[in-house]
Amino acid sequence: MSLAESLESAAEAMPEDAEQIRPANGDPFQLLDLLDDAAGVRVLAWLFVNQLESGEELASAWLEEEEGAAIVVSVPEAEIPKPGRKALRRLVHQARSRGIDVVDDASGVPHVGRLPDLNEKISMGHVSPYDPRGGRLVYIVESSPSGGARVFEALLDADRGIVDFQVYRAGRRQVGDFVRDLTRRSRFPAVEADPGSVRALISRHRDVQSPDLPLPKTFSEWRVKLGLEGAGILTPGEEVRSELGDEIGAGSIDALVAEVSEGRLGPWPPKSAFLEKIVILLLDEFSSVDRDDHALEARLNEEVQRLYAEGDTARVNAERFEETAYMFWRGGENGLAGACLATADRLRGGNLEVGPVVAALIVGVRSALQQELEQKLGWAEVADPVGSSSIENS
Repeated sequence: MSLAESLESAAEAMPEDAEQIRPANGDPFQLLDLLDDAAGVRVLAWLFVNQLESGEELASAWLEEEEGAAIVVSVPEAEIPKPGRKALRRLVHQARSRGIDVVDDASGVPHVGRLPDLNEKISMGHVSPYDPRGGRLVYIVESSPSGGARVFEALLDADRGIVDFQVYRAGRRQVGDFVRDLTRRSRFPAVEADPGSVRALISRHRDVQSPDLPLPKTFSEWRVKLGLEGAGILTPGEEVRSELGDEIGAGSIDALVAEVSEGRLGPWPPKSAFLEKIVILLLDEFSSVDRDDHALEARLNEEVQRLYAEGDTARVNAERFEETAYMFWRGGENGLAGACLATADRLRGGNLEVGPVVAALIVGVRSALQQELEQKLGWAEVADPVGSSSIENS
């Protein structure tokens, strides 16, 4: 019987603890989060009596956390059959070797022993750069009420909202390794951010969730404990705006154009549906006229610039540039950070002249659309069936 099945049996046998057991879905560490110390002892004792293999599995997992190891030590042996007592003693020995023991009061009731360094609070946030499609990962790491740390990981997209959401447990000794891995990745290394500002990012993406994309189930389960309702908290990009002040207009636009042109930023293509509309519009215009490459190129450029300068595409790219300003600012590149903020302001200002940075962002998408149109109009000199995939992959 699997651990999840055994825990369901425990929930049926102990209705007073069932509401805390079932939401964990068999995850040992989520169960440790949900149960208080006394309930943890009850559940583990029941497993050692009734489902020994699952009891050993749960206890072995809990030994990875100081709080879990303390619960293992506190399980009373009196009512456990001999095979279970033997297994429990082996696990208790492992826990005690880490410095955790039982503290008895005058009544003889065991209480959970705790290590002295558990009071140090963990609270940190990290944000990654945007990937080429315009999504990014953000993280919040905080102390878990049951010991160790909880890691909240969210995949955010300004177009779609919260795309994915995961919660992990980590021991205190694992947190440092985790953070080093985040910040030293060869691709999309994260930088530290205030946890409140990361919560603000998650909250704002929740508020613009696409109707075509339901909120992830894990997010719905954890949103209360995540604590998103912080009025007045700035996102990382907004923090940079307040820090730079007059430097926003003095950014190095040419350097930012190079970041885009050389593929280190963007291309963040618009929604496929928007690109499809341009294709349909221009096919209608040019299907009954003689071939005119220059006219097609001019009209295509006009429509693509309009797409990037107006509506949702302008809004989401403005947000991406503003939040990218934080990444440059943390790296000490205030000029690039200011250029990002100036570009964001231009996109929000309704100016149909998109400017050099967004013009560089458009190049790849416009090229793919031109191939698409030339193929469908029969103007392509080489038969290379681009099809709709050129839009989807641009």
